[in-house]
Amino acid sequence: MRDYQPDDGQGGGDGIVLARIGDACWLLEGEAYLDAMLTTTDGYPTPVRCIPLASMEALGALLPEGIETGALWAIHPAIVARLERDGQIVVTPLPDEG
Repeated sequence: MRDYQPDDGQGGGDGIVLARIGDACWLLEGEAYLDAMLTTTDGYPTPVRCIPLASMEALGALLPEGIETGALWAIHPAIVARLERDGQIVVTPLPDEG
C-alpha cells in the first residue's frame, strides 16, 4: 500500500492527488492549488490524480507516519463531480499488494 509517495510537505508537489473511498474524497497532495481547484478562479495542474481506496484503514495505511486522516482536507462530492464532468480526473490505482 505504501507505493504512493507523497510530496515533500510543501503543498505543491507534482500536482493534485486525491484519495477516494466511495463518494468521499480527501486531498493528499496539492494544498497550494486547493483554492483554485475549488473555485476555478485560477489555473491548477491537471489532470487531478485520484487514488481509489477500499476503506479508511487503507487511507490511514497510505499516509506518512505522524499524519492522521483527520488532518486531511475533505473535498466536497460536487467538486469531484465537476472535475469528472470536465474530464480533469484520472484514476490512478495503487499496484496490487502481492
